[in-house]
Amino acid sequence: MMAKDLMMKKIPKSGAPITGRVSPSSATLRQLYMLSGNLCAKPTCNTVLLNANGTIVGEVCHIRAEKPGGARYDATMNEEERRAPANLILLCNVCHKLVDTEHKKYTVNILSRWKSEREEKFEAVGDTLRQRYAEQIEDEAETVDSSSPKSLKGLIKHLDDQNVVHLIDPATYQEITSYCGKLKHLSAPDRSLMRAIVEKSLSLGGRRENDYGISIHPNDLKTIKIDGKRLSEYRINKLAGTLEGHGLGSLDCDSEPALFVSAPDESVA
Repeated sequence: MMAKDLMMKKIPKSGAPITGRVSPSSATLRQLYMLSGNLCAKPTCNTVLLNANGTIVGEVCHIRAEKPGGARYDATMNEEERRAPANLILLCNVCHKLVDTEHKKYTVNILSRWKSEREEKFEAVGDTLRQRYAEQIEDEAETVDSSSPKSLKGLIKHLDDQNVVHLIDPATYQEITSYCGKLKHLSAPDRSLMRAIVEKSLSLGGRRENDYGISIHPNDLKTIKIDGKRLSEYRINKLAGTLEGHGLGSLDCDSEPALFVSAPDESVA
């Protein structure tokens, strides 16, 4: 009997014939990355899945193997079940090779527990953060409505055309334009970190926000991580120097340490 004829007779109990490799759908991949927290699912591993350069270093691992002979293969599953989110887990390349090589040690139950614990933990962060993370990996084809205003100037015109009362005047436009000009001189990592710090300060509330910007104690920034590592004092000081050089903030250490990030101020326009 020819080898290809023999393969055609291998049919799982579910009745689905074994076919070639079928990759997970883009929706499945998005769901996996959205709930991963950008970390390898192995609890003791801190490897990021998407590094600072925007390179995806994570790998999709099948909890129950995709093909016969693979780690933890289950003949009762059909093709759709094998590539469904419930059977997939995101790992770094080292951990992926480890769990498939030592599959008797890393069982279905263990990998399923890793997956559920990681996804439940990240899901608990809240809808806002999950949505922000999803937006970072969304398909470029999913663009916004072309009729929506794409600039402050366009927004003003849109509001005026709709006879909507607003407080955006030429001074506001001039100051925000100037502020955005300063932001352009920051590197992408510095802009991202600046945004994370502002969002952290706003989430804490209290007296950290004023008309001129926000001030936050460096200790309040310890929950922010970069590539899986907590934000260091060195990185905070370096950012503070960059912000001060561009007129966007400063670090005050005279009394209680406070990192200040300025906001557009139309009164100085």
